[in-house]
Amino acid sequence: MPEKIMSNSEDRPALFDLFPSLREKISWIALGTFPTPVHRIDKMGCSNLWIKRDDLDSKVYGGNKVRKLEFVLADAVERKKRRVITMGGIGTNHGLATAIYCHRLGLACTLLLFYQPVTKYVKQNMLLFHRYNAEMVYTKGMLRTGLNFYLPQKIRHPRSYFLYAGGSSPIGTLGFVNAVFELKKQIEDGLMPVPKYIFCPLGSNGTMAGLALGCLLAGLDSTVIGVRVAASYLGPLQLTTPGTVKSLMEKTYNLLKANSKEIPDIKICTPQVLNEYFGQGYGYPTKEGLHALRVLKDREDIPLDPTYTSKAFAAVIDFINDHKDATDPILYWHTYNSVDLSSEARSIDYHDLPGEFHRFFEGEEIPV
Repeated sequence: MPEKIMSNSEDRPALFDLFPSLREKISWIALGTFPTPVHRIDKMGCSNLWIKRDDLDSKVYGGNKVRKLEFVLADAVERKKRRVITMGGIGTNHGLATAIYCHRLGLACTLLLFYQPVTKYVKQNMLLFHRYNAEMVYTKGMLRTGLNFYLPQKIRHPRSYFLYAGGSSPIGTLGFVNAVFELKKQIEDGLMPVPKYIFCPLGSNGTMAGLALGCLLAGLDSTVIGVRVAASYLGPLQLTTPGTVKSLMEKTYNLLKANSKEIPDIKICTPQVLNEYFGQGYGYPTKEGLHALRVLKDREDIPLDPTYTSKAFAAVIDFINDHKDATDPILYWHTYNSVDLSSEARSIDYHDLPGEFHRFFEGEEIPV
């Protein structure tokens, strides 16, 4: 069944080669170019610092969302859905990636958007939502957005495909389980040593959950460290905590086990999360993050963004400084999109956006 929306066997996920019975149960479609490069970072004062360049996984729009959408959008197509409904901040990278790849696949896309601090980057993403024909619905606060997603939208659009924020469903998380097997092949090919630590941003849980679960399944003795960049709680609800990451790992593992008897038995433990880099709130730049952004750009010509990756790399810098004598390999998993879409954004007049978004272009923005 899923084979009819797969690309050729050379492109297919390593998961399908290692666990062949998954091919008939899990849908997948090629959107990116893999494997992504892995190389040493030489100019950060650490002799054993490496980077996994998921920012280069597509010439259309890169970053960590592509791996998730290869499974998620294939599932939507397989279920014969015509519209994908998802949510995020008004500058959501996940929303933009979903809009772009839905547009390429002929799927309609609705974005339920809550407020986040307005930067130039956030404005650009809003213009690009319109450029790729996404329906933009401003729902103000995060709680109201979540309620809209789970209640009115599902009542009004029961035949649509509902995608969790960040693409972090168990199906989407498979993209990063598979990514670890890609990394393992690169290690076996001598491109880098086995990392003792893998750092990544922790926003909607999927990237970290997939990496941590993938390491267990692939037998890599690597500790995945998530740097929290989103709120841990919304009232009493856990959003981004060690517990939510573990829960998503378990759900993804159960999905794999339900679809393949070849999946090995493993023990899932609570993962390690760093909370001290979050700052004032979601989308608010931090002093440490902006320093990391400038340093990596100046020394290695690698871009970061102020919301996610700059905060994660700030944690990497501190870790290096605190472990100057350590020789264990450290891998920073770069989840940013490095494709420059600024010219496309400039072709859009913000007055063409729904009226409730105009004020974000007419008020002050946070400098970055």
